[in-house]
Amino acid sequence: MFSKLSRIAVLSVVAGSWPASLATAQQMTQTPNPQTAVLPLTSKSSEARRLVDEAWTLYIDRVEQAQSIEKLRQAVKIDRDFAMGHELLAQISLDSAEQVREQAKAFARRKHATQAEQTVIEWYQDASDAKLIPAITKMNDVLSQYPHDKWVVWMTTWWLMTQTQYERSIAIYERSGITDSAGLMNNMGYNYAGIRAFNKAFAQMDKYVAEMPGDPNPQDSYAEILRMAGHFHQSVEHYRAALAINPEFYASQFGVADTYSLMGDQVRARKEYEIGFKKFSIPQQHWILWKTREAGTFVREGNYAGADRAFQEIADHARAEHVDQIEADTYRQMAMYQQNPQHALALLDRADAAVRQGKNAMKAAIVEESAQILRLRVELAVKTGRLETARSLVARLSEMSEGSHDKLVEVAYEGAAGALCYASKKYDDAISHLEEDPNNPLSLKLLAAAYQKTGYRAGAKRINETLSNLNEPTLEQALVVPAFRKCFEDPACNGSLNAGSTPKLRHTL
Repeated sequence: MFSKLSRIAVLSVVAGSWPASLATAQQMTQTPNPQTAVLPLTSKSSEARRLVDEAWTLYIDRVEQAQSIEKLRQAVKIDRDFAMGHELLAQISLDSAEQVREQAKAFARRKHATQAEQTVIEWYQDASDAKLIPAITKMNDVLSQYPHDKWVVWMTTWWLMTQTQYERSIAIYERSGITDSAGLMNNMGYNYAGIRAFNKAFAQMDKYVAEMPGDPNPQDSYAEILRMAGHFHQSVEHYRAALAINPEFYASQFGVADTYSLMGDQVRARKEYEIGFKKFSIPQQHWILWKTREAGTFVREGNYAGADRAFQEIADHARAEHVDQIEADTYRQMAMYQQNPQHALALLDRADAAVRQGKNAMKAAIVEESAQILRLRVELAVKTGRLETARSLVARLSEMSEGSHDKLVEVAYEGAAGALCYASKKYDDAISHLEEDPNNPLSLKLLAAAYQKTGYRAGAKRINETLSNLNEPTLEQALVVPAFRKCFEDPACNGSLNAGSTPKLRHTL
């Protein structure tokens, strides 16, 4: 399991490897030795410091998020000027309103911390404000001072992973020389899986399981990476092993459900989801995550009325709880599978209205959501032949990407621009854009077709194989990959793929 399950709001986590004593005046000004330095932590209370140290051991190595959150809340209650305590709580809280409040408190109280801590806080403030270039600069500053501190390496590799910068994340880890951190073993397993280097990912998971044999999370993480590689039955075995270690480790119950959904057994998947929802009391963000995946099971079996009911329940819940970005994202996902373009546009209007409310969410999450909505508007315009409208929308996305430098906004622009270029029969231009969006099934499908159009059959074959082996429990995967796999099993359809087309989904926009 990722240390932070929900990527609805893509914010990352920061940690530090701190000395046992409190930060002193000398620490506030001294220049660290990069070979031995550890990130300081400034608090006037030794008890608050102890609680934070315990919280991060629980969070990073054992993924005990609820316990970690409670310890951080206690720490900042003891020392209200504990800037990094507020920052850490902002990053791991499962309450979006608390995330916003604690980030503001951390920024306001940063003068009580060392310069290094201030840089960390400002890094995450810039990230939350969708100022990615300054955020990256500050991240690099921190990393240059503490390149071998396992928690600094962890926080930089995690943050880069949330921005889908897997190769850079891996490079930082490999240069660090750190081999004894359970949290990094977990983190890097996902990074290697992100570039589909599954042998290296499995090697990390083997070390992680050996390091913590009595903990459920290594088994859970191994299960998720096995699922990504398409080893579904082994994945279920590892999820069951995690539950045998700790029957209350609810992520593994929902992991079983996700896996059955990817296997094509939607009835069994919904039964497993229902077991989880009845058995466990789970935080709101996690409830929304798995309710969304449960709703996706109806899309996978072509029951769009059932999907509408399930997604609407989530949207209504989000609206009642004033989590506007989640409400917007839910309506956006509903729009993706609609057969009637006008109804899809009406749902995107609802998504835009929720985004404009902008309550209880970091600015970066709102910007990223707005970019995803614009991308879908482009795809709708292309599908309905309104290319001038599509060009206008792509121009807006380009401005957003240049203004924010957010990787998730950038790939939304690249995917939209690629779809427009493909529809305009500018296949070389389409390729240059679509290659920058390598994790989205919709872009991969178009990229394979564009390669075929330009005669690059080896590239088309490679992308087709990647697409047919993509195993993520997302709506994009549900809309593209199952039909793509069926096409590979159908000689007539496979012939059309070789001729340069990709399988068409009757119900996508």
